[in-house]
This record gives sequence, structure tokens and C-alpha cells, in this order.
Amino acid sequence: MTISLTLRLRTALLISLITLTCPKRCTSHAPLTLKLLHTKLIRNNYLHPKQIPSSRFDNLWPTDTADIVSHVTPIPSPAAFVANISIGDPPVSQLLLIDTGSDLTWIQCLPCKCYPQTIPFYHPLRSSTYRNASCESAPQAMPRISRDEETGTCQYYLRYRDYSTTGGVLAEEKLTFQTSDDGLTAKPNVVFGCGQDNSGFTQYSGVLGLGPGKFSIVTRNFGSKFSYCFGSLTDPTYPHNILILGDGARTEGDPTPLHISKDRYYLDLQAISLGEKLLDIDPGVFKRYGSQGGTVIDTGCSPTILVREAYETLSDEIDNLLGDVLTRVKGWEPYTNPCYVGNMKLDLLGFPVVTFHFAGGAELALDVESLFVSSGSGDRFCLGMSMNTFDDMSVIGAMAQQNNNVGYDLRNMKVYFQRIDCELLDS
Repeated sequence: MTISLTLRLRTALLISLITLTCPKRCTSHAPLTLKLLHTKLIRNNYLHPKQIPSSRFDNLWPTDTADIVSHVTPIPSPAAFVANISIGDPPVSQLLLIDTGSDLTWIQCLPCKCYPQTIPFYHPLRSSTYRNASCESAPQAMPRISRDEETGTCQYYLRYRDYSTTGGVLAEEKLTFQTSDDGLTAKPNVVFGCGQDNSGFTQYSGVLGLGPGKFSIVTRNFGSKFSYCFGSLTDPTYPHNILILGDGARTEGDPTPLHISKDRYYLDLQAISLGEKLLDIDPGVFKRYGSQGGTVIDTGCSPTILVREAYETLSDEIDNLLGDVLTRVKGWEPYTNPCYVGNMKLDLLGFPVVTFHFAGGAELALDVESLFVSSGSGDRFCLGMSMNTFDDMSVIGAMAQQNNNVGYDLRNMKVYFQRIDCELLDS
């Protein structure tokens, strides 16, 4: 019997343009709710945290049934959603990128070939709860696993689509989470990657893998459901962004079939419209053929990435609307073209919504804030999408999911989109 428990955590959210897995069994898990806060509200408190008295950990509830959450905070560049999780005993706070596009949770571990991060590194030799994990057979999963006969450890290696990499020892540790009411809860023996050779990342401590594969913290610890509701990524005062892990996840709104392949979440994107106009895009460009093509939904990727034909058609239509009234910027980053001189909020008032149409009738509406990004000076802006120049895969990134609740039901293989003010769910 599973004990029902909802934990609310303050999290922080950050955004930027950064480039970028089938559970065999789903069991009932209690819900976890994370409240997401913007970086400007909590950065000072996080970067100068108060020490948690050791006595507070004496009464932790290390239950096997309770879902756990993290205090999430943002970093300025590259922008990403990051979870503030304490690891080990004594606990050390770490910032982990929240990523539905990969499975393994990993953290930079000393000693290591590390990239710089904004907070102290985790040192496993200083933790009483660190253990090496056994090698598990996972030939089709990410990451790649092998046994080091010399050290007797299980080694992992993972390369992401943007060629950033992490490698090290597969291990087990205790993760501790702080709830919104300043309570604490812990989950022992969580499998994670102790990253000893990491490159291509910056500032945050590692990745919180929420994908559907064998090494995912979702399928191992939270069961078959999770959801998140993000408001405006650029509003530092908005306090109602939430992430829920477990059976309390919000699976409401319009459902669309979910497919899992190669440890990724795939959706059936069928068409794109601009305002009332259905764009002339061959639906076949969104289809997945074996391991090629298809449309992935991925919170670890900020912009939406479209296959060439879809990107060119959409960007041309946008340029037809704006090109005659605004000046086109020359020499801007090609992956965010077209770009224009002007103020995004003022000059795009009344701009039509772009809608992604999915199988089953589900729709994801992208307003101006989900479509465009403004320069720091505010005097020019670009289409906040990329054209995939690597392969035929499209990616629904975090920007496109603003002002929506997105629910995942891995047992019934559906994803739900509900356009909503997240405040209505934050109760």
C-alpha cells in the first residue's frame, strides 16, 4: 500500500537557448509537487544558504513510498531549469538541470575533470551514504555501461545531442529535499552517475534525468506520472510554476498519444498553423521512421527545433507578416533567424498565435513570448526557434510549453496539454 504524500518545493526557473528515453513496469507512487520561483527572487538566498542543523536530519523520513522533490533555482547562462537537491550525508546542495530528454541523474564528483560550477562540488569520500552501484545490463539504454575490472566499479558514459559528455562511476546516494514548509525528506540508495569527466556544460552541477528509460529517477522512484506547469519564463515575480512527480500529477486537458523509443518521449506532431492559416507542410516530415525523425518533447532544450521544411515554411510566413513593417537584422545568429529591429512586446502586439496540432486533437498554442526572444537591450528580437541541421528530428522545447500544464501518463502512454494560468493549479 502506497502512502499518499504531497510535497511542495520552491523551485526556480531560468531560460536560454541551449542545444540539446519504455518503462517495463509502472507502480503507484505518491505525488510530489515543486513550486518554481524565478532566479532573481531566490538567487541571493541560494548562493548564501544557511546551514541546516544536523539535528533536523535526525528525524528525516527515509520512506520507500514518498515522492521527493527539490528546491529548484536558476542560473543565468546558459538558461535552464535546475533543481536544488542535497546529496549525501552530510548533505551538500547541488543544482541539477531538469531534463525530460535524458534518463541518468548525474552530478560532478571530486576528484574530476570538471567544468566550473557556481556552488561547491560534491565529494563522495566525505559522504557516509555513498556506495558504488552494481553494473546493470542495459544494452539499449542511455548511458553506456561497462565494468572496470581493475577498480571493480561500474563505469558510465553519456553523450548528448549537442556533443556535451559526462562519464564516471555509477553509484548510489541519499538525496534530501526541502519542502515548501521548510520540512525535509530523503530518499536513500538513489542510483546516479558520479561524474568524473564532464564537458560541454556550465555552472550547474549535473542533470536530473526525467526520461522514461531504465536509469531515470522517474521510473525508478516516482512511478508512471509527472507533470509541470510553467508560466512566463521571463517574469521573475511569478510564483506559481510547479512540477509534480508521482500519482498526484495533473493529467488534464487534451491528450495525445505518447511513444517511447531510444529512451525519448515522442509525440505525433501533424501540422502547424499561424493564426487561422494551416501551413503547407507535408505531415510526413514529422513522422518517425525507426530511430530517425519524429518529434520529441524535451524540457532540457529551451528553444523549439523544427525539421528543415517545417522551420523554413513557418519562418517564411512570419517574415511575410513582419518583413514589410520592421527592419530585418543582418548578421544575427542563423539558428534564430529571422530577426528584426524593434521592441518585442510593443511591435508584436496582436501577432497571431502559432499552434502545433497533435494526433488525437491536442493542441499546443505558442504566443509571442513562446515564439520570440528579445536582445538584452530590448531593441531587437528573433524567432526563438532553430532549424535542425543534424537530422530530421523536431524538438518541442521548454519555451513552447510556457503557460501550459503538461502531464505525462506513462501507464496509459499519453501526454496532456492544458493552456492555463498555473496559479489555478497551485493550491
